[in-house]
Amino acid sequence: MPTSNIDILAEINSISKIHTLKRDDIDAIMTEFADRITHTLHIERLNVWIFSPEKDSITSMGEYDKLTQTFSKGTVILKKDCPVYFNSLEENEILIAPNVYENSVTKELVDPYFRKYNVISLMDVPMRIGGNLIGVICYEHVGEVERVFSEKDKLFALSVGFVFASNLEARQRRVVQHLLDEELKEKTVLIQEINHRVKNNIAVISSLLNMQVSKSKDKYHKLLFEECKNKIDAIASIHRITYKSKNYDQVNIQEFVEELIQDLLEFYKTDSQSIIIAQEIESIFVPLDIATPLALIINEVITNSYKHAFPDKKEGVILLNVFTSGNDIKLEIIDNGVGFNNEDIREGSLGIDIINGLAEQLNGRVKFENDNGTKFTLTLPK
Repeated sequence: MPTSNIDILAEINSISKIHTLKRDDIDAIMTEFADRITHTLHIERLNVWIFSPEKDSITSMGEYDKLTQTFSKGTVILKKDCPVYFNSLEENEILIAPNVYENSVTKELVDPYFRKYNVISLMDVPMRIGGNLIGVICYEHVGEVERVFSEKDKLFALSVGFVFASNLEARQRRVVQHLLDEELKEKTVLIQEINHRVKNNIAVISSLLNMQVSKSKDKYHKLLFEECKNKIDAIASIHRITYKSKNYDQVNIQEFVEELIQDLLEFYKTDSQSIIIAQEIESIFVPLDIATPLALIINEVITNSYKHAFPDKKEGVILLNVFTSGNDIKLEIIDNGVGFNNEDIREGSLGIDIINGLAEQLNGRVKFENDNGTKFTLTLPK
């Protein structure tokens, strides 16, 4: 009986819904799928075969017999036993054989397959994903009377093949996505562990420097160790923020600069001097390899301001700005102190060597200006 009285679109829609049901039992899905198709086309057998990666064999992922209500899978057919049939699947959109015993393409399968299941007629639809042949759906009529498949039968079979291939592709994507998710989880755990160990190691270094500070017998060496500890703490702030945010690729400049400023204010807090650090910082995300040297530059410049800008003043203001300008990120640190001597800049004092080295690492440009104090500008590409 042909499909002329069947609503093909409605039937294909229901088939598609079957295959996307959330079930773990693929055999049950295949059985329901095959039962509906055989009922619609009025055939007795439906098989779905998947090609090996080398295209040298096909393996059944489902063989359904409506007459016996049986479902099986795992049968393997080798290309070397039926090369003409395999080549035909590669070359054609659909293969129809009213009599498999007489058709030149299907004769190879008579003894190994058709005679066993009493198949007389077939309609095979190759399945492709992205133009690549991945399998074939076989619609089979059994008995002694040949079956003539109509144009509507062909359209229906081709549409089912497209639906099934699309669902297989979706399943394949989900499997790949699952593997990627698992791999990402493993890498995330590994990065967390590495970051945790780095954070702990930095804490150990900071503690060792604290011990050296307590053992220092003169003010010069005590200040030297404290400044070293300050630089270590600047790096530590990056790792603290990274660890808290769980973002191991990008760091928000606003977050780590605000934390760094608090550490500096606490470090340089005295009863004899009041220095205010005002800040205007855009929310800009940068990679870790930019964040760390940037934090060290800010630490170095502000440390220099504390040490040299306000020698005779009890009060002072340091303004820190971070903003985007076209394709650049700009850092400005401005104080209202005594300014600097140009000779000092040329001779490499005020930590200029450190600042220039870090700026070079960032492919940035450094500029110092005397403007009722000192204005430092760092320009670096996004």
